[in-house]
Amino acid sequence: MRRLPSFNDFSPGIIGDVREPLRILDTLAPNFPAIVAEWDRVFFKSAGNKRASTNIPATLTSLGLMTRTPPGLTEAGKVILAAPDAVTAAQLMTRHIVDTSNGMAIIDAVRSLNTRGERLSKDSLKRELEIIGIEGLSNATTDHTTLLNWIIEAGLFERSGNANPQPNEAVMKAVLGISASERSSFADLPLNQQIFLQVLRRVAESNGGGEIGAKQIIDECLRDHRARFDEDQIRAKVIKPLAEAGWLELPATTSRGRGGKSGPIAPSAKLLGIPIEAVMPDFDQVIPSDLRAKIDLPAAEVKRLLASDQTYERGLGLELLALKMILDIGLEPRAFRLRSRDTAYAEVDLTAEGKSLLFSRWNFQCKCVRGRVSLGDVAKEVGLAIYSKAHVVAVVTTSDFSSEAVAYAREITQATHLQFLLLNGAIVRNYLDKGAGVLLDYVAKNSASVMAQKRSQPIAPDAEA
Repeated sequence: MRRLPSFNDFSPGIIGDVREPLRILDTLAPNFPAIVAEWDRVFFKSAGNKRASTNIPATLTSLGLMTRTPPGLTEAGKVILAAPDAVTAAQLMTRHIVDTSNGMAIIDAVRSLNTRGERLSKDSLKRELEIIGIEGLSNATTDHTTLLNWIIEAGLFERSGNANPQPNEAVMKAVLGISASERSSFADLPLNQQIFLQVLRRVAESNGGGEIGAKQIIDECLRDHRARFDEDQIRAKVIKPLAEAGWLELPATTSRGRGGKSGPIAPSAKLLGIPIEAVMPDFDQVIPSDLRAKIDLPAAEVKRLLASDQTYERGLGLELLALKMILDIGLEPRAFRLRSRDTAYAEVDLTAEGKSLLFSRWNFQCKCVRGRVSLGDVAKEVGLAIYSKAHVVAVVTTSDFSSEAVAYAREITQATHLQFLLLNGAIVRNYLDKGAGVLLDYVAKNSASVMAQKRSQPIAPDAEA
C-alpha cells in the first residue's frame, strides 16, 4: 500500500525550522518527559495538551527521524539536524521523504493540476494523489497539504499570490537529482523504452558512461522482457526515439552498422544526470504513453479535439474523454480493448474497475459518430460484459442514442445483473464545460434509476415454492 507519512501538527507554520524539534530531542534524549515539556514550551506555549506528547513524536517516527525505545534521532534525523540552515534542512527532509515515503507523488500531483489549469485545494490534491495510487488519505487529513507546505519551504515550489505553486526546476534538480520536467518526460515514455534506459543506465554505471554495444543492451532486454519488445523494430521504435528525445547518443559509427543490433550507443548527460532510481520502469502502467503525455490537457482542449475535422484528433479527444470520465467517477483504468486508431478513430473501448464499498468492473464504449448509437451497438456490449464479467456497461457518445437502444438497455437492466450508464452528447458537452460535478450528478441520478428498474427482480426464492 502506498501511503504518505503522517504530519500531526507538524506544519512549517507551527514548527518553523525543522531542526528545532530535532535539536530538542537530541539534546534531552533519552529523557522523554523532558523532551515533551520542551516541545510543549517551544511550539505550543506550554499548553500542556497532547500535541507535544503525541503528535510531534508520532510525526517524527512516521518520517523515520526518531527512535522511540530509547528516544533519540535516527541517522536520517542526525543528517537533517546537521544542516547549515533551515532551508537546507527542509530540503534534506524533502529528499528523505521522496526516497522513503512516496514524497514524489506530491510533486507529480501538483504538476498534473497545474498542467490542467485546475485550482489546487485540499480536496483536489487529495483526489489527484488517489488517482496516482496513494491510499489511506481520510477526508479530514491534512497530511498531503502539510507535506506540500514543507516542499514549498524547501524551495522546490514557489507561491505567487493565490495561484497554484509552480516548480522551481533548478532547486528541484539540485535537491532530488531530477527536475519536474525530466520526471514528466521519463514517465511519458513507453514501457519498453523505460526498460531499455534502465538497462543502459545500469550498464553505464559500471563502464564509466562510455560507449556500449547496442547488442549488449538489446540482448538483456530480450532475455528478461521479451514480451515487451518487437525484436525487428528495436532500433526504429526504441533506440531512435530515445536518441531524438536526448536520452541516449548515437555515435557517428552507428550509421555505418548493419542490422537492428549493430553499432555502439552511449548514455546521454541527461540520462546520467538523474538518480538511478528515477529510471525504474513503471510496470503497472495501463494508460499508453501517448495518452499519458496528454492526460492533463484542459477540458476545453478535449472539447476542441472532439469537434475537429481531423479524424486523428477526434479519436484522441475520444480517448482522453473516456479516461477523464473514468478518473472523475473514481475508477481505475485497467485495459484498452480497442483504441480509436483501431476503429478508424470512431470509437474506443476500455475496462475500468472501482472499489468504492464493493468491487465493480465497468466496460466503457465511447463513440464519435454522426448518427445515433443503435440497438446493435448496445447489444454488442452486453455480450462483451458477460464475457468479461463486468457489472456496468457505460456507453458514451458525442451524438445521441436511438430510442430502441435506450429501451433495450432498460430491458437488460431489468432482466439481468447488468446495469447501464448511457451518456449522450449533451451530457458530454455539459461535463466538459462545467466539470466533474455534472458527471457525478448524472451518475448518481442514473444509479437511482437503475435501482428503481431492478426493484422488480426477485430478491429471494418464493417461500412457498
